[in-house]
Amino acid sequence: MTRRRNQSDNVDLVEKIQNDIKKERREKKRKMRLKFFKRLFTFFLIISVGFGLFLFDQSEYSKIRDIEVKGNQYIPTEILLSQLDLNINDRLIYGTYYKLFNRGTIPGVANKSLKLYYTKGLITLTVQEFPVVGYMDTPTRTLLFSDNSFIENDTFKTGSVPKLVGFDTSTLENNPSFADKLMKMDTSSFNSISEIHLIEEPLEDIYFKLIMNNGYFVFTNLDNILLMDYYPDIVSGIQTGSKPDNRCIFFLDYGHTPDSQSAVSRPCED
Repeated sequence: MTRRRNQSDNVDLVEKIQNDIKKERREKKRKMRLKFFKRLFTFFLIISVGFGLFLFDQSEYSKIRDIEVKGNQYIPTEILLSQLDLNINDRLIYGTYYKLFNRGTIPGVANKSLKLYYTKGLITLTVQEFPVVGYMDTPTRTLLFSDNSFIENDTFKTGSVPKLVGFDTSTLENNPSFADKLMKMDTSSFNSISEIHLIEEPLEDIYFKLIMNNGYFVFTNLDNILLMDYYPDIVSGIQTGSKPDNRCIFFLDYGHTPDSQSAVSRPCED
C-alpha cells in the first residue's frame, strides 16, 4: 500500500509541474500579446498625432497672423520684431521652436518671454528692458542702456537721463563699466545730472565733466564716479563752508573715508 501511494503522489506531482509550466507559458503569451498591442497602439497614436500636426501645419490656422510686443518703453517695437526673427505668415511651429530653444539675448532687454495663441494665430513677446542711463545725439538720438547696449530712438523725450556729450559708441564699448556705474549710482544724485561731457585730461584715460541741475560742475574719472553718492553732502558742505561760491567739484583719487574728504571745491574757470 505504501508503494502505491508513493507512485500516485509522483503522478500528481508531475501533473502539477506540467500544469504550472502550461500556465506559465499561457501567462507569458498573454503578456507578449498585451505588450505587442500596446506597442501597436503607441505606434498608431504617434502616427495619428504626427499626421494631424502635419495637416494642421499645412492649414491656414497654423500660420502666424499677428505678433504683439508688450513691456517695451524705450526700445522701438520694430527693433524688437527684427530681433525676434519671426514674421507674419510664418508657421506657428517656428514660434514653438523659438520659444523652446532660442536662448539668445536682445540688446537692452533684461528678460523676455514668448506666448503662442494657436487658436488666434497670435504670438506675444513680453520684454523687460534694462534701465536707460544716458542718451547721445550722434546725429540720431541713441540711448545707452545699463547693459552697455545702444538703441536708436528719435522719439525719446530728453530730461529723464543725462545727455552724453563728446561720446561715441566706440568710447562706450571700450569702457563698459561706465553704464554699469551710472545704473548703480544713488538715484537722487543720478537724477541731479543734466549732462555728462567727455573731456581731455592728460593724466587720465577717460575723464568727465558732470553738469548738475543746480548749477554745480563735477569733475571725475571713471574709477571715482560712484563718489556721486556723496554729492548732496558735498554740496551742503560747500554751501555752509567758507567758500560757498565755489561751484566746481573735483573728486579725489583716494575716495571717501571717515577721516578724509571725497572731493574739493574750487572756483570755476571761464
